[in-house]
Formats: sequence, C-alpha cells, structure tokens
Amino acid sequence: MIQVHVSDQVLDDARDRQREGEASLTPAQAKRIGRRLREGLGGLPPKEYQEQLRIRLREFAAAQDVDLPDPDTRSTFWSYQLEDHPALNVPAEDPLYSMHMAAAYTEAQNSIVPDTLRYLEGTPGGKALGELHLWDPQVQNELRLSKDEGRNLAYEAWGTLSEKYAAKTENEALFFMSELNPGAVAYQTESRQLRQDGKLGIIEFMYPAPAQKYADLAPETQELLASQAVRAQIHTFSYDETDPKFTPLTKAGHLDLEELKALPTPEAQRAAVLEVCARVATMDGPARAADVEKLVEEIKVLRPDHEVTLPGVEDREWAAGLRDRNPNAPAAPEPVAVSTHGQYLPGVKVNARTGPAPLEPLAFPGPGAATVHAHAFLPGVSAQAKSVVASGRTDPPAAPPKAPPATEQSRDAGMGV
Repeated sequence: MIQVHVSDQVLDDARDRQREGEASLTPAQAKRIGRRLREGLGGLPPKEYQEQLRIRLREFAAAQDVDLPDPDTRSTFWSYQLEDHPALNVPAEDPLYSMHMAAAYTEAQNSIVPDTLRYLEGTPGGKALGELHLWDPQVQNELRLSKDEGRNLAYEAWGTLSEKYAAKTENEALFFMSELNPGAVAYQTESRQLRQDGKLGIIEFMYPAPAQKYADLAPETQELLASQAVRAQIHTFSYDETDPKFTPLTKAGHLDLEELKALPTPEAQRAAVLEVCARVATMDGPARAADVEKLVEEIKVLRPDHEVTLPGVEDREWAAGLRDRNPNAPAAPEPVAVSTHGQYLPGVKVNARTGPAPLEPLAFPGPGAATVHAHAFLPGVSAQAKSVVASGRTDPPAAPPKAPPATEQSRDAGMGV
C-alpha cells in the first residue's frame, strides 16, 4: 500500500493554511488587476475581446519561471482532497485539500534540506500568476466575464503554467492524490506532459489507491490497478461530453469498472486495463510508440479473439496539436525489437502458443511521426505496489513553515484541480 509519511506538524500546517485561506481583495485591488489585463483591448467585440484576453493570459503564463531551483529538486503535484487515508487522521467531516498538503509537505522537507521539493504555487511563476487572482469573482467582474467564462479563463491560464511546470520536471513527481480525475489539470495536462516526455516512470502517488472501488475485481486486477504506471494513465470516473473540460483524452483514458467486473477471468480483466493504457499511450504520441506495441501484443495474447480499439485519426490529431505547443518534447524513438518471452500476469498461466492477429500499422500525425507494427509477444505493464518513502527525518523543522503564498488558492477545489 502506498502511504505518505508525514509528521503531525505537516498535517497541522496544512490545516492552518486551509483555515487561513487567501486574503480577500479590496475593490481597488481588483480594479487595478482588471485594468492591467484589459489594457489595449477596449472597443473589441465580446468574442474577440475574450479570445485576445485568453491569448494574453496564456502568453503570460507560458513566459513565467518554473525552472528547477536545483538539478536534484523533486516536484509535487496535487488534486482534490485528502480523505480515507489509512495512515493519517483526517476526519470525513473535516476534509483537507491536497493543495495544502503539497505545500506544507514541501516546505517542511525544504526546511531540512533546501530545494528538496517544489510546488507550482510556490515557484516564481506560480506566485506571479497567483497575483492576478483569476479565480476571484471581483477580478472576473472587472474583466467583464461571466462566472463560467472567468473560471474557464483561469483554468486555462493555470493549465498553461502547469504544462510548463511538468515539462520542467526531471526528478520524482510526487502526486498528492489517490487517483486521477479527468476534470483535473493533473490528468489533462500534468500527467500527460510527463508521459509524453518519457517520464511515466517518475510519477509516484502519495496516497493509497482507492481500493474500495476495486473490491469486486480479481486480486491480480486490483494489484494492477494499484500500480504506479496504470494509475498515471487511466481514470475511472464517468464524464459528460458537454463539459468544457471534456477532451478526447478523457474518452481514451476511461476505464469502466462495471464492464471490467463483468469480465470472467483475470486475463480478460488485465487485457481490458492494458487496452485503456494502450489508448492513452497512443494519445501521448510517437514517443510512446514502443509502449503501444508492447501493450497491444500482450492484449492479443491474453484475449486472442478480442479486437483492440485505439484512438482514431481525429483524436490523434487533437493530441498532436497539444504536443506541438511543447518545445521540450523529446524526439520519437524508433520502434524496437524485443524478446517474445515474459511474464504476462503474475500467478496466471497464459497460452503463449496462441498468436495475435496482425494489426494495421498505426501512424502518428505530426513531426517525427512513427508507425507501430504489431508483430511480437511483449509484456505490458508490470503490476506492482511501490512505496513512496520520504526522507527518514520527519521531525518538525527548526522554524515553522511560512504562511501560504497568495497563490495557494489559485486553483480552487471547485474547478476540480
């Protein structure tokens, strides 16, 4: 079971941050922010005004400094709230938001060894974007935006900064969440950026997987769903295609637990999970072409008569458009030949004499395009539980962590990030 090791001081600090919240803006401060952001956009038609404002905020966010303060600095990411954690005392009636946990944990660790960790809202870029208070209704009114328009604008601006933050992440990426939610920046932007940059292996979840959701599944399937790599790709939430946050990635990464429970064997369940991972890897682009190949081949061994369905051309083109915005994306590797032997599902025999039917090559759109050919039996994702253990020292820092920066509520819980 994955557990985050924190001291009582960290929990107390996180609770203090949540209680204190963010100081309210005065009307004069909101006017100054609104005037600054609207400068030069007066007289434009409403749609053009909103588009130019959106571009201005994206460019501002993309220009901010989120570089690592030290080459060895690790990065924290957060989503939603901490609840039902077996090792931490967090009453259900008093939920603790993960944004405060990430901040308190980061600053406690940094008080022991400077620049051990970082969190987005504590970076220079996070502080600069936070000073715009884009979630504040007063600022949204000054920008002449409705509540939904203002929230969507704030979500996109913070998503842009988060994308850059993830692209700059080089070491361990500590995810303060139990699972990914498709409406969250952590799923749509941060984990996606890490995966397509070849950094799937550095993602570590700091909370246990939601075991209660998987109770009716085969033990092997539960173990697979609790593995770091699978958790970093799939989601198990229902979604609304009319929601502005819905994307082709939302559809590609969805694992229907009821359909999974209805499958009769551990092999079939494993194949279904790996098929979702293959769809996500396809959306991640040519840098993960070898992963798609491995996953597809194992699925064909586990379920020889099953037709694997991967994202279509339109969905892949949408994903390619996101990747084209990222100048830090690595070049696509050439498909590699690998051994045709391996352990497919621990504790379950697989009939390796059954060969997969050939698939049509899968071409990825965009620069550095790659083609995946299905031609070898390959293992996919190893099912294993990996512990995230923080520094052995959990004693309180010499001085109490500082109060949260004004940016700490820059992505409020209501936006699902």
